[in-house]
Amino acid sequence: MVSLQKTELMRLFLTITAALLAFAGTTHAQSELRKAEEEKVIKFDEKIHDFGDVLESDGDLTHTFNFKNVYKEPIVVHNVVSSCGCTTPEWTRQPIMPGKEGTIKVTFSNDQGPYPFDKSLTVYVSDLSRPVILRIRGNVLDKKKPLSASYPFRFGPLGFRQTEFSLGYIDQGVTKADYTQIANLSRASATIAVSSESGILRISVTPNPVPAGKTARLNFTLDPNAAKEPIWGRIDTKASLIVNGQKVPGEITVSAVIKDNFCNMTEAQMKSAPEPVIEKSYFEFGQIKSGTAVSAQYTVINKGKTPLVIHAVDGKEKGVRVATKMPLTIAAGKSAVIKVNFDSTGYRGEMLEVFTMITNSPSKPIVNLFLTGNVIK
Repeated sequence: MVSLQKTELMRLFLTITAALLAFAGTTHAQSELRKAEEEKVIKFDEKIHDFGDVLESDGDLTHTFNFKNVYKEPIVVHNVVSSCGCTTPEWTRQPIMPGKEGTIKVTFSNDQGPYPFDKSLTVYVSDLSRPVILRIRGNVLDKKKPLSASYPFRFGPLGFRQTEFSLGYIDQGVTKADYTQIANLSRASATIAVSSESGILRISVTPNPVPAGKTARLNFTLDPNAAKEPIWGRIDTKASLIVNGQKVPGEITVSAVIKDNFCNMTEAQMKSAPEPVIEKSYFEFGQIKSGTAVSAQYTVINKGKTPLVIHAVDGKEKGVRVATKMPLTIAAGKSAVIKVNFDSTGYRGEMLEVFTMITNSPSKPIVNLFLTGNVIK
């Protein structure tokens, strides 16, 4: 009875997780569609502002986002909604003529105590079917601390808050960028260069050289267009730093998930688009001994009216290999089987592996498959 209850709970968990992840994939697809529309209507000088380290005693923090109307007609910012009451926006209310500029001023009350913050602003603009998302972030301290305390990860004389950065989902043909603050913890200026084997990752530092005891902005951009062949699914790009002509130990990682681009699809194409349905999204192998090989199969049915293309299935965990050759095309109304091989050597205990399936379906660009069971000695 206990085993049955455990199995049923696992199935319930997997069902809920699959639904949430599928929804997230659709939401991110809508996000990239929104970005393509933005570029035709409104252009912001930046959409993320990092205040860096601030003190509680600094009081209110204010930043102004500047934007330009790049559309052929006047636009209006109808409303700006903050993610919490601690963030108050003010914006240009009158119509902005083509080629003219406006502002969105945001004030963070900075009365929540010492903690990192990351707040969003949802901006509703005329002629945009979806809102624009702006972000402010920073790290509130109760008292002034040495830079080394705020930037604990060392790369020679440089300090980082973290060494791994995620850009989330990126559409084919779209570049995505973000930045982080770094610190020069030494007593001499530091000139920084970057070494990366990936041709799709670009990194720059401003200012460069970084003055002694000061912070700088490290900008990173992922450009899948620069790859020789189309990239699908999760990518982890790494870069090393060269400080004052010498390579320092350690690497930073910038990751993302590359998916299909649906920006140019017509309404008719959307209605007849492929729709993947998984007959059973999870495969339970029960209890096995470590070292046992498992072969899992997942049946994918195309309920749409046009061919379904599965660009890739991410299965990059140790011991996991996707045996089915990609890309895989499934005609309308037909089905196909995706095979995954799992070598349990080195695994112990209960496991749950998630595989990400990248498709050409605008309603389900990201579909998740699950492999679960218990590995014993």
